[in-house]
Amino acid sequence: MNWTRIEEILTGALERDPAERAAYLDQACAGDATIRAEVDSLLAAHERPGAVDRMAADFAPVAARLRSTAVSLAGKTVGPYEVKEEIGGGAMGVVYRALDTRLGRTVALKFLRPHLGTDDSASERFRLEARTVGGLEHPNICTLHEIGEAEPGQLYLAMPLYDGETLQRRIARGPVPIEEAVGITIQIARGLAKAHARGIIHRDIKPSNVLVTGDGVVKILDFGIAKLAGVVLTGPSTVLGTLGYMSPEQAEGEPLDHRTDLWSLGVVLYEMLAGRRPFPGATPSAVAEAVLSGDPAPVSKLRPEVPPGLDRILKTALGKTPAARYQSAQAFERDLLGLGLALDLPAGFTPSGGSPPVEAPPPPPPARRRWVVAAALVVAAGVMALAVWALAGAPVHLAAP
Repeated sequence: MNWTRIEEILTGALERDPAERAAYLDQACAGDATIRAEVDSLLAAHERPGAVDRMAADFAPVAARLRSTAVSLAGKTVGPYEVKEEIGGGAMGVVYRALDTRLGRTVALKFLRPHLGTDDSASERFRLEARTVGGLEHPNICTLHEIGEAEPGQLYLAMPLYDGETLQRRIARGPVPIEEAVGITIQIARGLAKAHARGIIHRDIKPSNVLVTGDGVVKILDFGIAKLAGVVLTGPSTVLGTLGYMSPEQAEGEPLDHRTDLWSLGVVLYEMLAGRRPFPGATPSAVAEAVLSGDPAPVSKLRPEVPPGLDRILKTALGKTPAARYQSAQAFERDLLGLGLALDLPAGFTPSGGSPPVEAPPPPPPARRRWVVAAALVVAAGVMALAVWALAGAPVHLAAP
């Protein structure tokens, strides 16, 4: 039994919403009935009433086998780095705490999963992430120290080990205070403005890809599926991203521009304020249909203390067509600042300036029939799951899993 593979698939399944798991497992298990049965059994144990109390007993035998068969880099030396311990992982990558012996600093090393090392597309996407992040210098974007290769096919990225938590973990504790949520959104918008000015679209803005440091500085993580101008790694029909945070044009596989990130940022702001996503659904097709044609309840109906101005901002951010929503991250930021709230921003923060708004290209072609797209997304969710670099539920201190 390949327990390492089971661990990877189980981790990836637990990181996803229940509605997305079946499609993910169909793709990840690749027809291996034995692995699928083992993962399904572990997921069922996790979901049973009282599972929290019994999970250790249910999972202990498998966990022991996973530990005994998994290949760990802990305690080894990789280039100039002394690898200390694993601190996170998911379907595509695993992250270790490590010491850079040259400078005596602690870093996060993100490795491509070994079984993906021979996958040319995955390796090229990993290298693209390094080139993409390495070319961006901004306080609200995760810094990249370097890219290296532990052995043939074993690529890694070296990044800072930030002290903080993902926005996903912050939201899990309940709705975020209004001023704090707006301040976080403004910082994300500023990081996106920098990326968009360089022709880079993130394409997977979501709470697990945003880290808030201990001193309140927001860091955008995981540009692993970013679309760099002039770089194409997938066919025109491939859909990349995370269902629930995708813009309508992204969900339909249409051509994208930077405004897809502004939709996703609107979803994140809504979730911070409401404590839930604006487009929920029990199945991938239901979520897709809500994204394509549903109108979320105004946040002020769910949380009366939210000022009406925020409802108007969210309505614009979540416009169904690119032309109907904000045309630049700077415009999004200006409206948020215009609310006049006592924002919780880090020391030294100033409103954006100097960078001209990104000019939007013409809107994508008319969307295909929505019911066809919604049905197709049930299958596409599995493809997305393996393509997405984000590691939902990243632990505290994780830089960019």
